[in-house]
Amino acid sequence: MFVQALLIGVLATLCGSVFLELWVWVMRNPIIEGALVGLILGDWMTGATIGATIQLIYMGQITVGGISSFDKCYAGVIATAVTMLSHQTPEVGVTIAVTLGTIGLLASNLTMTVNAVFVHMADKYIETGETKRLWIYNWLLPNLFAGVVYGLPAFFVCYFGAGAFESFMASLPAFISNENGKIDDGDELIGNLEPALGIGMMFKAVYKQKFLAFAIIGFVLIAYLHLDIIACTLVGGAAALLYWTLGLDKLTEGE
Repeated sequence: MFVQALLIGVLATLCGSVFLELWVWVMRNPIIEGALVGLILGDWMTGATIGATIQLIYMGQITVGGISSFDKCYAGVIATAVTMLSHQTPEVGVTIAVTLGTIGLLASNLTMTVNAVFVHMADKYIETGETKRLWIYNWLLPNLFAGVVYGLPAFFVCYFGAGAFESFMASLPAFISNENGKIDDGDELIGNLEPALGIGMMFKAVYKQKFLAFAIIGFVLIAYLHLDIIACTLVGGAAALLYWTLGLDKLTEGE
């Protein structure tokens, strides 16, 4: 368990740092982070499922400048790890992710503040032309600080906190949890509604009346025909291809 907690701490550090620009924009998403956490814990499919469920909450989330409504590292890495280690369902993981993602904003804001200090510390070397030292303040110190605010909390939460959380869940009274120490269906309703809220927020942001028919078709495929996600994806891809090849996008320009 020590090695797994340590690896999750390293993953959290990478996701919260500026180690690689590509990592920041591609890998720092709950669905990817969840799969990587699951890979570390020996069940990447469960990790990806939890991460994908968490991702749905923030489908309509838009980051403007440095302002965000949640921290992806805390919501993706730490929440997925806690959910898996405490043997909870993805619906419970969503509730954990919302809580930790909000707490993680403190780490995110602190990181941006401290990184600004590092930039000003590098100013004196720019003035004197000592550019060889800039990497210390632009890369080394920010990544080390990310290890403090992301890596260490992830390690301690996974190594010490997951077991305590599982014990807490097991100690809940029967009307809240079942005999296995898991949240009952009534309480899981919250975890089921939050992804729907995220999808609704995204739909509001990108909604156009000309696409309403496609949304209705997708709903019918899932709710009434019970097609799996692969089949629905193929149908959606075919619809998009037809829309483009038939020139329907040009017919509706300006709407």
